[in-house]
Amino acid sequence: MSLIENNLTFQNQTLTISPRGISKLLALKSKLAIPFNHIVGATIDPGILKDFKGIRSPWTAVPGLYYTGTFYNQQEKLFFNIRTSSTPVVIQLRNEEYDRIVIGVEDPRKLVEYLNNLIYSN
Repeated sequence: MSLIENNLTFQNQTLTISPRGISKLLALKSKLAIPFNHIVGATIDPGILKDFKGIRSPWTAVPGLYYTGTFYNQQEKLFFNIRTSSTPVVIQLRNEEYDRIVIGVEDPRKLVEYLNNLIYSN
């Protein structure tokens, strides 16, 4: 069984995030498609998994194990799909359904570097 939570594709100036396995059903999302010019930046933020997530809807959370789905926190709408044992990548967005996306991926540092280089080169 793969421990990778999300598949990522980069095509036609769009980042597509596809939750894998059971999390696709639990998150009620088969994919998120984000145009590159809607990405503000990306960071690695281990503390976000310990922070209050907000109100969940639709959601699945097993605190200490997994978070998947939509969360509303203060003025923000966030999408999580991550195991708590993973390194969280936080993608800040503009003009999208979500303000931030928090995901687990195979190589978080490589993804953050790629996204930040992409937005700063445009």
